[in-house]
Amino acid sequence: MQITELRIAGFKSFVDPQTVPIEPGLTGIVGPNGCGKSNLLEALRWAMGANSAKAMRGGEMDDLIFNGAQGRPARETAEVILVLDNSKRTAPPEFNGADSLEIERKLKRGAGSSYRINGRTVRGKDIQLLFADASTGANSPALVRQGQISELIGSKPQNRRRILEEAAGIAGLNSRRHEAELKLDGAEANLQRLAEVSAEVERQLSSLKRQAAKARRYRKLSEEIQALDALVAHLRWAEARQTMDLARTQLDTLKRQVEDLSREDALCETARIEAGDGLAPLRDTEMEAAARLGQARITLAKLETERRIAADAHARLEAEALRLIMDLARETTTRDEAAEALAQAREELAGLPEEDAALAEQLERGAHAALETARTRLAEAERAADDAQQRLSELRARRRAAEENAAAQSRRKDHLTAEIDRLKTEMTGLEDAGINLLHLRQAKNAEAEAQIALDDAERAVELAESELARARVSEGEAQPPFDAANHAVRALEAEIAGLTRLMRRAGESSAPPVLDRLRTRDGFEKAVAAALGDDIEAPTDRSAALYWNGAQASAQSLPDGAEPLSHYVDAPGELAARLSQCGLVSLVDGAHLAAGLRPGQRLVSREGHLWRWDGFIRTPDAPVSAAARLEQKARIEAAQTELASRQSELDELAAQLDTARKARLASEETLRHLRQFIAPAQRTLTDARAAAIDATQANERTMLKREAGTEALVRAENDLAAIAEMLALATPGAGAEEEAALEAALASARETLSVARAAETEARGQLADLLRGREQAVARRTALVRDVEAWTTRLASAEERLTQVTERRADVSASVIASKERPEALHAEIEGLAAETERLEIERQAAADALARKDAAIREADSAARRAATAAAEARTQLAAWSVKLENAEAKLAECIEHARNTFQRAPEGLLAIAEAGLDEDELGAFTPREAEAKLDGLRRDRDQLGGVNMNAEEEADELESRLGVQIAERDDLVAAIAKLREGVEALNIEGRQRLIEAFDTVNEHFKALFTALFAGGQAELRLVDADDPLNAGLEIFAQPPGKKLGTLALMSGGEQALTASALIFAVFLSRPAPICVLDEVDAPLDDANVDRFCNMLNEMRQRTDTRFVVITHNPVTMSRMDRLFGVTMREKGVSKLVSVDLAAAERLVAAE
Repeated sequence: MQITELRIAGFKSFVDPQTVPIEPGLTGIVGPNGCGKSNLLEALRWAMGANSAKAMRGGEMDDLIFNGAQGRPARETAEVILVLDNSKRTAPPEFNGADSLEIERKLKRGAGSSYRINGRTVRGKDIQLLFADASTGANSPALVRQGQISELIGSKPQNRRRILEEAAGIAGLNSRRHEAELKLDGAEANLQRLAEVSAEVERQLSSLKRQAAKARRYRKLSEEIQALDALVAHLRWAEARQTMDLARTQLDTLKRQVEDLSREDALCETARIEAGDGLAPLRDTEMEAAARLGQARITLAKLETERRIAADAHARLEAEALRLIMDLARETTTRDEAAEALAQAREELAGLPEEDAALAEQLERGAHAALETARTRLAEAERAADDAQQRLSELRARRRAAEENAAAQSRRKDHLTAEIDRLKTEMTGLEDAGINLLHLRQAKNAEAEAQIALDDAERAVELAESELARARVSEGEAQPPFDAANHAVRALEAEIAGLTRLMRRAGESSAPPVLDRLRTRDGFEKAVAAALGDDIEAPTDRSAALYWNGAQASAQSLPDGAEPLSHYVDAPGELAARLSQCGLVSLVDGAHLAAGLRPGQRLVSREGHLWRWDGFIRTPDAPVSAAARLEQKARIEAAQTELASRQSELDELAAQLDTARKARLASEETLRHLRQFIAPAQRTLTDARAAAIDATQANERTMLKREAGTEALVRAENDLAAIAEMLALATPGAGAEEEAALEAALASARETLSVARAAETEARGQLADLLRGREQAVARRTALVRDVEAWTTRLASAEERLTQVTERRADVSASVIASKERPEALHAEIEGLAAETERLEIERQAAADALARKDAAIREADSAARRAATAAAEARTQLAAWSVKLENAEAKLAECIEHARNTFQRAPEGLLAIAEAGLDEDELGAFTPREAEAKLDGLRRDRDQLGGVNMNAEEEADELESRLGVQIAERDDLVAAIAKLREGVEALNIEGRQRLIEAFDTVNEHFKALFTALFAGGQAELRLVDADDPLNAGLEIFAQPPGKKLGTLALMSGGEQALTASALIFAVFLSRPAPICVLDEVDAPLDDANVDRFCNMLNEMRQRTDTRFVVITHNPVTMSRMDRLFGVTMREKGVSKLVSVDLAAAERLVAAE
């Protein structure tokens, strides 16, 4: 079979139908990268049955359908058709009658693939076998995709064996062998399962036999049960008829009793209503008196609070006045101290001598002149001394041994030594000058610290005064809200106390009434009061005279449209039965729904209407003490809730007021404490400044003395050194007279020099004293001027504060006088209001006593009415109970009749016939209804103990026995089939092994020849490796290109590997030519010379085989060797198109021209 045509529609980028004719010879597919050339090869493989989406370069099979592009919507189907030439009739028998075959594969998005051959639906397996028998297929080595040459080169020998299988034509044989092996495995698994099933059937058969015996027992028990059930039904029917007759008799008697008791109840109710007349005015009077009393107490509390506030204000003003007196004394003291300090500073400033600039300048010039004269004399004395010293030195040089000179110099030396010792002693005394300097620094530091301390103290006082002002403002702002909240709390407490006393008097009892345990939704108080009435006063304590004991809630339902009142009230369980039979309705619906009430039921409205089952109606105009009690209780709960909120608010405001008051007191104390540091800080600063001035002067005097002593000591040490030098050079006895004269002259010169130096030192000291005294006078005057200014400022500030304090004291004194009158006036008003409160208390007590007497009378009437109502209710309850019993008896009788008809299809009278048929005569008369039911229950238990019973067990056992025989026959057939399949598999292995060896020899010979032709020399061969069985062996390639050693494929260059792999593929063609060979860019790794060899081999293969070649290439050399070219373009992005050129026809046209 030859593939003649490929049709594509909707497959990958080929959205439009395209037809690719596959004609004999070489067909080239060209086009730019990415335009869809390789999609043609994938379409061909997909149509041959490829099922791997990854092999098609997709994530899933639906990715093969055109997914849309710019301007092109996505498609829902992909279709590929291969047209095969079957003129040689090599197709499978069922299709071999047609000259051509159309193999179609169609893929629907989300639905999978379908296969057809000439329009007939087939399996994908049939398609794969068809192509396998034709030596091709989706995985054929003749379909070489991009990179497959590289895969062949890099694949393992075991994977290369597939090429030999294709050449041997046993690809289909392998598929059939694999299918036969699968069938063999399936047959053996079926045989195993059949054995298991047979064993299970045998177990089931044994079980069914046991079940058949149980079924027989079950039938016998069922017959006895049916007979006894008929007897029980007859006895129940007779008993129900007897009960019904008794209930009718009792019901007639109770109806008469109910009529008598209802009349008595109506009379007592009328008496109770008459007794209740006048209760509301008395209650209003008592409530008004209580309200007036509460208001008076609130006013009294308010006045007490106001008096306490006024008294506190008066006390605060008195404390303020006392504080202002102390502030006045303190400010007076501060002013006096400032005035005294100012006077002292002015006095000292005035006592300073006025500076005479002319005199000071004249004294300074005289001091400078004296200093210059002393310096001149000193210079002259120094020159004279130097001359004498020089002459003496020369004499000593000449007469070193002069004893007189030596003795004189020795004495001079002793004298100078003594002088030096004296000077050193004086200098030692002056070493404490450093201590004076330390004292000076300490004094300066103390002055700076004292100034800083004073500034800090003044700033702290200013801050404390500001903080005190803010604290007073905060306290004044916190007081009014606290007073208002306190007043509201006291009013609520008074209201709660009054309402609590009212409720306590109205419901005094040894046990708390059920009212205290009720929690009613807002707005439903009147409805609950109407439903419960005065019964709301009764407790649940069973030791009380009357109490709620609780009862079982009735099963009867309220009329449609009525909601149980229990949904709107949280009540004790003892009231559940009562509330469940009380329905809440609107005022409009109440009248017509009341007609449907059953005994014991009643309807109420939110407004307080009551409709009772016995026809009694009460409107909201009728006084109901319970409603008032509920409203009072609700008001108490609301007031308590509000009181908690207000009390919390009051506590918060009290805390805020207390915090503000504490802050104000703390600020006052802080200010008082800080003001105590001002005067000591001022005195410390004054003392520090005086100490600093004294330390400065002492330090300057010490420094002058030290400088003079140092100079004298230097001079004495110089003289001593010179004398020592002279004595060292003098010769005793030589030139003694001259030396003595020179020494005397030298001594005189030095004495003169000493006097001159002393005079120069004295002149310099006088000049320094003059300058220093002038500077100290100026500094002291400046300091005194600053002190005068500072004390003047402090004095003015003290005067101002004194004036403010005096004015504030006058204001506070006036306020003290005014605030003293207000508490006294309030006290008188409070005493009058207290008397009024006592009078109102007497009035309220009288009203309460009258109300209590009226309540006692009403309770007595209520008690009588309740007793009558209780008796009537009990009679009605009994009547209702017997009515229910009658209804139950009638229902039971009807049920017995219905049971007899449904179960036995006859009337109850005829049930004895059924019982007689299944029971002995002795048993029929021996059973009471209870005994018969017990016997029936025992039989039913016996039957139930049998468990699940298979009534068809005997039939199923027979069926299983026949089924077991069939399975044994099937097992024998399977054993024979397995043996036959094993023989078939072994035959296929023998045939496959033989054909594989023959194909290997043929392919090997072709491979050797093609390799030598492609490489123009060299040698190559194929070898079976890794296993002795050819069916399991691998295929290894050994090649030796010209000039190289023999080696495996992996040791060759890339071009050599490509040519060798191509030689192997073409060798397969020669041994078993495939109908089609597709080469996808196989020539890509080859150079031009090798491409030419490759093309020559293609031409040779075309001539030697019937294989039709389709070459996908970019190489111009390959294109030139094709018989025809198809171009794949993508002018629309994502959409591939085909164009064709028949090169042979083109050559003929060119030759004709």
